[in-house]
Amino acid sequence: MKIYFQNIKALFVAVAFSAISFGAIAQNETKVIAGKYNEYSVSYLLPKTVVDVEIVTEQTIAKAGPYANYSQKYLGIPATVTRDKDSWALVSATVKARGITDTETYYNVQLKGGASPYVYLDKEGVLLSVNAVPATDAVAVKSVSSDKTISPLEDNSYALALTEEMLQSGSNVRMAELAAKQIYRLRESRTDLITGDSDQKPDGEALKIMLKQIEEQEKRLTAMFIGTLQTRRDISHVTWLPEIASDNVVIARISEKDGIVDKENLSGAPIYISISNIVYGEDPLDSKGNPISVSKNAVMYNIPGEAVVTVKYDGRDLSTSKLSLTQFGVKFGLNQTLFTDKKAPTYLVLYPQTGGIKEIGQSVKEQ
Repeated sequence: MKIYFQNIKALFVAVAFSAISFGAIAQNETKVIAGKYNEYSVSYLLPKTVVDVEIVTEQTIAKAGPYANYSQKYLGIPATVTRDKDSWALVSATVKARGITDTETYYNVQLKGGASPYVYLDKEGVLLSVNAVPATDAVAVKSVSSDKTISPLEDNSYALALTEEMLQSGSNVRMAELAAKQIYRLRESRTDLITGDSDQKPDGEALKIMLKQIEEQEKRLTAMFIGTLQTRRDISHVTWLPEIASDNVVIARISEKDGIVDKENLSGAPIYISISNIVYGEDPLDSKGNPISVSKNAVMYNIPGEAVVTVKYDGRDLSTSKLSLTQFGVKFGLNQTLFTDKKAPTYLVLYPQTGGIKEIGQSVKEQ
């Protein structure tokens, strides 16, 4: 295992294995027309499938206020945070199939006939479609971080709420008492403004500004007692190339201090992935139940197998999905004459994740 931080009736038997729909990876497609300039010859690759594990982690930053010990006494509520702490935890893990280029085998097909066939290849040369526009249900791999707000205790902005009397109080106890009194005064001022009992009679935008300033002042002072809790989430991706049935393979680890770390970093708790219930893809059969031979000069594609992929952490299952996987399938080919018929050329669209058939049919050309 590797981890990466000719007969239309027979043809539709092959489609059954690739009928599970997944989002495709983003592509830069190139249209290649089979013509005299390239001797009607097209070279291409097929994909193999990796399991893309999207891991969401959350960082919690706890900061204790300087007056945490006086919160109950002066505000009547216990401090939410009594000591500073910065920690990471796992939120979720989900899996999807994603195609990567299989460079072990190159293919070539000569599409010469009465029609003017064409193919679409991705930027790596992987075959996406023949005589048709490729799948457009592209889903980009995400790797983002959510921003966190700045705690007034982190940048010392709480000092903006301190009065001259507080600063000259001379002791923490006295300063905490004055800060609590200021909180109550701010609350009274807000109530007076809302009810109209204030000597000032602002309205409209002026009232909004004053209420916002009061709210900010109160938050800064309150944070000095109860502390602050901030969270932010990160999205990371780990890719895994399954080759055999596997149980509890470590793909990454979660460190309480550093978040996602490499699978070799023993400071973190392991995230496991397993693959089971493999159903292997098979060659199409003729009416007598015999495997159909691939014709010479065929358009090759994959008939993927299926397997159940499970991600586990801390003794519980985070995600269980059935995926189509090329590695557990076979390769088959369609006679090139299907795509060069002048009156009704066949079109073919493949899944970028597996190289399996997504759609196939005939395009009847107008006379």
